[in-house]
Amino acid sequence: MPVIVLCAYALTLAAQSVTGLQDPRPASLVLDQSGVIDEPTERRIDAQLVALRTATGAEVALVTVDDVSGTPKAFATALFAHWQLGSATRNDGVLVLMVMGQRRLEIETGDGMQASLPSWWLADMQAKAMVPRFKARDFAGGLAAGIAAIDGRLRALPGESERDVAPGEYRSDNVVAPGTTAPSSPPHAPGAPARGVHAPPPPDDGPSATEYAVGGGAAAGAVGGGGALAFVVARRRRRCAKCKVKMLPLDEIADDAHLDAGQRTEERIGSVNYEVLVCPGCQDSRTLRHGKWFSGRSKCPACGYKTEKSTSTTIVTATYDRGGRVRVDEECAHCNRRHSHTYTTSPRTRPSSSSSSSSSSRSSSSSRSSYSSSSRSSGGGRSSGGGAGSSW
Repeated sequence: MPVIVLCAYALTLAAQSVTGLQDPRPASLVLDQSGVIDEPTERRIDAQLVALRTATGAEVALVTVDDVSGTPKAFATALFAHWQLGSATRNDGVLVLMVMGQRRLEIETGDGMQASLPSWWLADMQAKAMVPRFKARDFAGGLAAGIAAIDGRLRALPGESERDVAPGEYRSDNVVAPGTTAPSSPPHAPGAPARGVHAPPPPDDGPSATEYAVGGGAAAGAVGGGGALAFVVARRRRRCAKCKVKMLPLDEIADDAHLDAGQRTEERIGSVNYEVLVCPGCQDSRTLRHGKWFSGRSKCPACGYKTEKSTSTTIVTATYDRGGRVRVDEECAHCNRRHSHTYTTSPRTRPSSSSSSSSSSRSSSSSRSSYSSSSRSSGGGRSSGGGAGSSW
């Protein structure tokens, strides 16, 4: 597109106001005001976000607009407060905002999500998964990739388990001797924490190449030393708590003896990678869990493993005059649970006229100051401005 045409297009963009945007919830979590997302991709993203909300409670909304008055960051914070994203107790809302006229993406996080989605991780993810697609004018693909990354991170809660005696002796020369005693710890029930399970470690625990957090450790160091702290924590997890020596990793075949059936299924389908470490001295073992992103699997509500796959099928396509209907089929690769449910989507939102947008934008600055106080008093989630943004 010629530069002159692009400039003329930019001049025709109407600045959108916060109050001028129709909240698509609860039926939908996507509002494509700019029309940059094709219908199949929009349905897929919407189904993914609704499923994420059902599974975890986290409410992630995706919004695209032509332009805003003021900065996209201020608009994202104001819209988050106006819509009251997330729970009032957990503050687990997330807003993904694309402002086409300013070529800017903002991801606003609720106060309760800043530990799960820290700014350094969001910035790193955007640079790797979203911005390259935006530069190639694949806006729908970039937004879908970002939503998938957020979905994967919120669903994958890496943890670790320990047991006192490993099924075999593991020496510092990497020789494995057959064990003569059975493990002293009984296997844990599916979906329940194993004995000795600790609080979920940082997502960059371990050298899993499938996680952005590995590369994001360096970015965290630049932001505030978080990368150095995560590195120290990861090193400690690889040393025996009793002997203080470096534990030895088992290969993919040997570590199966330390995993239960559900964990082996997770590894087989590629949703989780387990890393088993054994102390060459006291024989204690430790299992590190690395959840994989973009695996297309979520936690099964029946067995508790990350082995469930959801498939969305549009039964009725939404139009400007009526909502649509989507069927979601869930199937677990471990316990063979099958479940189907349907939900109704909201009607598609018509682009606002330039006149209404112009009048709304004039009132947006005066009304923004009341959003934060009104949303908190009525019980919605809140954001103190956490998140990260990118330009392309």
